[in-house]
Amino acid sequence: MKRPASDHDQQSETERRIEDAVFSIMATTDIPNIKVGDVVRKAGVSRSTFYRHFDSVEDVVKQFEAGLLDTMRTINKTALKAQFDKSELGPTMAMVSRMEVLRNNREKVIALNSDHGDPVFQHRATMLMHEYFRIRLKDVSGSEVDRDLYLSFVIAGHNNMIEYWLEKRPDIPPEKVAAMLNRLYYSPLFINDESVTEHPYDPFGEK
Repeated sequence: MKRPASDHDQQSETERRIEDAVFSIMATTDIPNIKVGDVVRKAGVSRSTFYRHFDSVEDVVKQFEAGLLDTMRTINKTALKAQFDKSELGPTMAMVSRMEVLRNNREKVIALNSDHGDPVFQHRATMLMHEYFRIRLKDVSGSEVDRDLYLSFVIAGHNNMIEYWLEKRPDIPPEKVAAMLNRLYYSPLFINDESVTEHPYDPFGEK
């Protein structure tokens, strides 16, 4: 027998419907031009229900962004507890988890990065990941300035790869994308280590 929905379940479902409606409209409309009336019609809720959950359309977007970035922070904190070694050259659990989160929110992430989305979001996400990798690599030998410049370069590629993956090739498994990203990030740090070629995961192979 199906259990009755709790107040929390109903709240979550209502907020999800409103959020889905906002991001659907965002595909063709700039965020400041999205009207609450259009959102509630698409979500199938009343205007008063909308305002019980959110202050504005911008608030819907900001809450989604905050939740997504908080999830990434949680993954990052867990990942930092692991020892840095050649295992980074494979599809680590942390990178796979990040890719799964992004693919599970694919349409909303695409909308945020579109011409109608939030231009600040990608900057915030970039700064979050730059700080994570900066801490991850703090014990790697070499200049801190060189590491920061290196990270600026590879994170730009990271963002472009994810954008391409989500928009054009969502059929590629998160594990494959995670493996490629880890290789691009970390291979230069082990370039003088001959044992790197013995790592069991080949991102260009069929595994």
